[in-house]
Amino acid sequence: MKTNVFWIGVCAATALITAAGEEAQTNATLRLTIDLVDGSRLVGTPVIATVPVQTSYAKMDVPLMQIQALKIGCDHETVTLDLRNGDKLTGVISLAPIKMITVFGTVAVGIEHIKQLDIVLSGGTAQKGLVLWNRLGSESEVKNSRVGLGGKLDAGRFAEGRFGQGVELNMKEPLGVTFPAEIVPASAGCIEFWAKLVNFPATITQGYHPSLIRSDTPEGGGFHLFFAPNDGAANGGLCIKSRLGWAGTGPFGSWSYAASMKSAKAGDWHHYAIVWNGVGNIPNVADTTRKISVFVDGQLNTTTSNKSPEEQLFAPGNAPRFGFIGFSTDAIPGASIVFDNLKIWNYAKTDFSDRDNE
Repeated sequence: MKTNVFWIGVCAATALITAAGEEAQTNATLRLTIDLVDGSRLVGTPVIATVPVQTSYAKMDVPLMQIQALKIGCDHETVTLDLRNGDKLTGVISLAPIKMITVFGTVAVGIEHIKQLDIVLSGGTAQKGLVLWNRLGSESEVKNSRVGLGGKLDAGRFAEGRFGQGVELNMKEPLGVTFPAEIVPASAGCIEFWAKLVNFPATITQGYHPSLIRSDTPEGGGFHLFFAPNDGAANGGLCIKSRLGWAGTGPFGSWSYAASMKSAKAGDWHHYAIVWNGVGNIPNVADTTRKISVFVDGQLNTTTSNKSPEEQLFAPGNAPRFGFIGFSTDAIPGASIVFDNLKIWNYAKTDFSDRDNE
């Protein structure tokens, strides 16, 4: 996804702060990133701890740690606050210039100069086993993962996501958001994310094999999650290719996108997860010899597979970068895919009852 700077709009400034689960709020600190209307950017620690808001019924000082999203209107006074507990407040903000500690010392920035404002939680304790969490909602969020190393925007644009904003790729764009190779565990792990297919036909046709996510290396290997009537190894539907084996929703043949997801509505938001363990015994997978499987909306999607003698997702010393892609052999005209809320775990996670929690 090319280096497109994400702007909410000339008349709005948005602040987003979210923790990686309740545990992440413990001892967490705030880091402020401000994109200014003149193209400058400031990064630092906020001096303020609350936001004063006059609502229709009371005046409140709302702690920054309790705010999930903050949007300031064109008049630089009206404000909408989305809080972590699900509450929403609207009112008038009477905020003095925001003070923050930067490498240049303490600076104060007036609201009228702000184009985008992000607040990132850092320094807290992540959920056990969580090695990466990226919200994919803006260029700043891509660069500043909530947990783990930051990503890179190589192609695409931002659109309405499952939680706030997400990254959209058309069918002619290569790897979109990419991350360093070392973030993906080789022996056992889980990659989960949300995706929505936009303007897709009902049937998966030969030659149109839209991809969701893959590794990328000149030497080959890694993994590739995509739709196909035949993956080349007699699997069909939603297919995964990897060093740990190839698998699909079922055997090759005629497949619709809905059948591939085992859902009546292919165009809705769906939760995808690639789960692997180089020695097999993946939880909630009856075939104990299977080393890699795909889950959709919390349920096992993989029913056919081809075995592999390998025990690591990547060959030693050959871990590639990985990222989201919307590329197919022949682009589906007008089609695109929106991705949101990427998480990576260092164990074969198969309980996705928390998938609706950002």
